[in-house]
Amino acid sequence: MVVSSAGCQPGQEKELLVVDFKADTTLRYKLISERNTSIDLDPTGVASKGKKSKPQEIYEKLEMVIAYKPVEPNPYGLSTISATCESAKVTRKSSKRTPRDAVEYLEGRTFTFQVSPVGKIEDYSEIQKIVLELGEKSISSSDPRKGRIKEMDMIADFISLQWHVWDSIASIENPLDGVEIGDSWKATQIIPLPVAVQAVKETTYTLKEIDESGEQRLGVIESTFAESKATHENWPSRYKGRFRMKGMLGFLRGYQTTALEGAGTQVFNIDTGTVISEEQNYKITMTATFMLPLGGMEPLIKIDQKISLRLMDK
Repeated sequence: MVVSSAGCQPGQEKELLVVDFKADTTLRYKLISERNTSIDLDPTGVASKGKKSKPQEIYEKLEMVIAYKPVEPNPYGLSTISATCESAKVTRKSSKRTPRDAVEYLEGRTFTFQVSPVGKIEDYSEIQKIVLELGEKSISSSDPRKGRIKEMDMIADFISLQWHVWDSIASIENPLDGVEIGDSWKATQIIPLPVAVQAVKETTYTLKEIDESGEQRLGVIESTFAESKATHENWPSRYKGRFRMKGMLGFLRGYQTTALEGAGTQVFNIDTGTVISEEQNYKITMTATFMLPLGGMEPLIKIDQKISLRLMDK
């Protein structure tokens, strides 16, 4: 594992990229999602008569180590993969102290899923069950007068990291035709956000080059990101019932993504079919409204998001 095993027959210029799971081989990855969120409640200075307001800053970082082990590899059908979260740690810096992040309860948990030969996850049922359990841990209902209150969490970051590990190959439209240097293809992917709203980005992958200078060939796949109004299939449910989000973000409504741009790079070993590393960096601009109109104030949210994946030695 993980992303692809690619073969190139004599006389062919294109690489055939397919998933290849090796029995008794566990691959361990460190996955990181971090972001800086800036919340400006009055960017135009309406309330302060032209004087700019000071944005509220929130920094969040999720670090996970997940070990993937094929328990039923099948090169011609669905392969069953067992994934164990060996560690999950969230670091958060904001104006107020926050309790333990719900996603940290993922540590020690194991879940299985199935993947097709072209890298598509076909069975999300166990992942979905764990996601709902984590969602319940982020909601408090100790005070019946206030109802269910949701703390900030990075569950969406775990979802995004797990859902899209194989997208660089799985999203190839005609995988049996193969790809060559310069070919591009698209995918619609979940965006992890600090608020419980659904948003996706359009990712364009391009096979930039194949490095053959070493003992094994390394493919470099570059990606660019753009805003998308599409919906994502298999969107996972994180929470049950009604709730109110705690903090400043809970006082805002009507979140809308108005801009998104960025780029990334993935490196994978073509000969062994293993992702070596991936880096993503993109910036998001969102607008929102208050629960009640406040004199023309138009909140503005800016997010600087970074995502990385790295194959560990052990």
